[in-house]
Amino acid sequence: MGRWLRKLTKLKSPWVLGAVASIGAGVTPLVVPGDWPLAWRALIAAVVAALAGASGSYFGVVLTRAESAAAAVEALHVALDPLNPPQLHRPQGPAGGERSVFELLLPQSCPTPFWGRRAERDWWWAWCQEEELSGLLVVDGPGGCGKTRLALRAAQEAAADGWVTGWLREGRAADLVAAAAAAAAADRRVLALVDNADTRTDLASLLEALAHYQGPALLRVVLITRHGVELGQALQAHLPERHALLVRNAPLMSLLPLGETSDLIRWYGEAVRAFASAWGTPPPPVSDTNAPVREGQTMAELLAQAMVTVLRRASPTGSPAPLDEVAGVLFEHEARWWRGTAALDRWALAPVSDPLLARVMTGLALFAPADEPSAVGVLRRVPELADAPAERVTNLVRWAHALYPPTAGAGLRIGPNLLADWFITASLTRTEGDRHFARHLLNDPTDEQAARILTLLARAGEHHPPARLLFEQLLGGDPVRLAHHAVYAALTTATNRGELDQTTATALAPADLDPDTTTRLLRLTPAYALPRCVLALARHHVRHTGATGTPPELGDALTDLVVALNRVGEHREELQVAREALDLFRGLADDNPVHRAGLNRALSNLSVALDGVGEYREEVRVAREALALCRELADDDPVHRPVLGRSLIRFAVALARVGQHREQVEVVREAVGLCRELVDGDPAHRPDLARAMTDLAIALDAVGEHREQVRVAREAVELCRWVADDNPAHRPALAQALIHLAAALERVNDPHEQLGAAREAVDLCRELVADNPAHRFDLAEALVRLAGALDGVGEHREQVLVAREAVGLCRKLAADNSTPRPALARSLDNLSVALHRAGEHHEMLQVAREAVDLCRELVAGNPAHRPALARSLGNVSVALHRVGDPREQVRVAREAVDLYRELADDDPTHRPALARALLDLSAALERAGEHREQIQVTREVVDLYRELAARDPDLFHQPYVDNRAALRRLLPQHDITFDL
Repeated sequence: MGRWLRKLTKLKSPWVLGAVASIGAGVTPLVVPGDWPLAWRALIAAVVAALAGASGSYFGVVLTRAESAAAAVEALHVALDPLNPPQLHRPQGPAGGERSVFELLLPQSCPTPFWGRRAERDWWWAWCQEEELSGLLVVDGPGGCGKTRLALRAAQEAAADGWVTGWLREGRAADLVAAAAAAAAADRRVLALVDNADTRTDLASLLEALAHYQGPALLRVVLITRHGVELGQALQAHLPERHALLVRNAPLMSLLPLGETSDLIRWYGEAVRAFASAWGTPPPPVSDTNAPVREGQTMAELLAQAMVTVLRRASPTGSPAPLDEVAGVLFEHEARWWRGTAALDRWALAPVSDPLLARVMTGLALFAPADEPSAVGVLRRVPELADAPAERVTNLVRWAHALYPPTAGAGLRIGPNLLADWFITASLTRTEGDRHFARHLLNDPTDEQAARILTLLARAGEHHPPARLLFEQLLGGDPVRLAHHAVYAALTTATNRGELDQTTATALAPADLDPDTTTRLLRLTPAYALPRCVLALARHHVRHTGATGTPPELGDALTDLVVALNRVGEHREELQVAREALDLFRGLADDNPVHRAGLNRALSNLSVALDGVGEYREEVRVAREALALCRELADDDPVHRPVLGRSLIRFAVALARVGQHREQVEVVREAVGLCRELVDGDPAHRPDLARAMTDLAIALDAVGEHREQVRVAREAVELCRWVADDNPAHRPALAQALIHLAAALERVNDPHEQLGAAREAVDLCRELVADNPAHRFDLAEALVRLAGALDGVGEHREQVLVAREAVGLCRKLAADNSTPRPALARSLDNLSVALHRAGEHHEMLQVAREAVDLCRELVAGNPAHRPALARSLGNVSVALHRVGDPREQVRVAREAVDLYRELADDDPTHRPALARALLDLSAALERAGEHREQIQVTREVVDLYRELAARDPDLFHQPYVDNRAALRRLLPQHDITFDL
């Protein structure tokens, strides 16, 4: 195509066009007979001449368009680096014959086959072709799982089909979009890849350019990153709404490590042979049935292990070596190659030490300078080169760039990210000398440099924890200037976001932030993702507002601080600040009714704070006052109806804390009805409806409406999935919905679905806890539900492990704060059941007695905990039977029955539990030889199950039949007659 365009361009010469016109004019005498009338000959000559002129004009237009298209294609190639650089390593090898090991590990030059990913490649190709789909694709997955390799293979296939493809160069996004629009005339389709998208500093300009793209050419851009959702969150916080929408609408292709163990063994063997062939050495023997691989291993780890096998020329034994050990072997080899090439005369480096060469590579890999002068500036940060001659520093830059030519807009790239991240981290943290080097290297970077380095260190910290210390060091040098870069970096990661949140918050707390900076950072920082940072900023905001703001502004700032404290579980301080905010808003509302809405928020926040410290009676009073005020506000102005829905939910929670379950159900049903009306008018109210549905499921559990409870809990989970997919801030609500769905399924004896919901809840809660330890209470609750589900399916060994974890977690929570003590009691009960299933009866008795003691203390403070005490007494009774103490068992079982009678008299929903307690007492009486009382108790059991079966035959008919039959067998044994 390009050759044809260049030939056409040459035709755009006036001499050529003139010749064409002359030929056209000369045609007339050749084709028109001379004896025709003059008028006819003149007319035909004019037409021919006109046609000749038109042809010249037509060719001129075609050639102009062709020339523009050729220029557009050239412009595209300026914006894009080629998929496969023609030569990765230019210098002649040293005399020892050493070579770079990483050349064979990079996707562009790896000699191994491309394994698997057929479905992903097909999906990618469909995305490329479908014009209606978003032009932006995000490909994510764990480090080393093959994202870049897949992107390269897919782009190569597109190039074979005529697409213009390449790696987008840093800062060339606008040029790419402009060239793509112009390339439409050449019928071109463009595919641009952005590797390591999280460390790029030009993503905002790229998205801005894409948001405005209107060209007819098919333009496709792929962002490759480890955490696609997290990158989207980070970008949304820094982008205008129209650009954030582009990110939210982009499809996400998430890759996981590929292959089963048998696949990994086969691929490992193929990689060893391919590397040995490329290396020019005989391959070491490898087994077809065994290899140093493990399930879930990434492709980069497998290939690196295979390369180590080739270098050592011996088959390894046992499990795969740790990543740090593998990386150390490879970089040790690479360092020999550096030493050999640096000794070549062509570089004029004079004697140079191995540590200095490593520091040169570290600085250039970390800073990724765009050009030679910038690279020289980076090397001036190396202490040994700070005052070195300019020629020496320049030669070192040229040497390094010759070994690792900067490609794909990523600067100097030594090798796969997993290994390069280890090298950078180790080079800056291993020894005191390395740490001294780090202080010089990281001192006072530019904003653009800091943005890249902080993001790279955040990524490296996922596998190499010392990188987090470097993150802290860099941020601590200038927290005010670098805070927004640290926030972005923390948002782009997932596995160590909690640590980075804490690190950034620690740096922000003492920093001298001005009001404008504080406000800007609060706007950029999502509270659900970085709660400690938001808390630190909220404290700054209160300080600024108290000094210069109005009383209403201070009230709003205090309200925000209350919410931030609640989010991280700082309940004592939360209560103190909530009371301060309430006092302020009471005074404001007394002076001016316009502040009643602020007073309502303050009351609601105080009720939440009281819940956090276990002050449940005052919580009910405050929540009731908030609801009454909210009803007044909603009556005056319907705009307050969403707040009324949330106030109803809050009041229902308070009622549950003091055991007022009937009123709780009424209130939460009203909340659900109101939220449904709001959702009909605006789907944005779905989060409130989801929360109301979850609370309704909890309330129905308390009153024994288990069939409806399951239906409501399922709807709550569906709603929460929807809102959490749209906004990750709602993931805690999804976790709660799953926990209560598992509880509902346990009530109707559906252990298999219960197990699925409980496992999903635990997995989600673990992710939440990694970001914010305040979610440990949710995790403990999810673990309790999982242990119950495991009991239902007979997985008793895992049940004990899960129950022990729940108890351990609850003990830590209770040690920090007395409020989680009810959760500790539940987890102890749960563990006692698990120990019973496992046959550990003496430990069961010990744990169950601890639960009873704890529940007695709880009941003394709040009678709403009586059901928990009754359950714990039942567990002690079972344990006493197993250890052979029937008299004590009868005493404990009678106490449990008496307690359940009181509960059932107040609330009939406790009658099934009373029936079970009576059964336990009957068994204890039999062992103690109290047969007449045993028969009386068994008769009461039969009567009770008869009544329950009349209401819910699905749950209680079979227990009624079984116990009636047992009573029939029992009576003749003791010569006692009862009417049945």
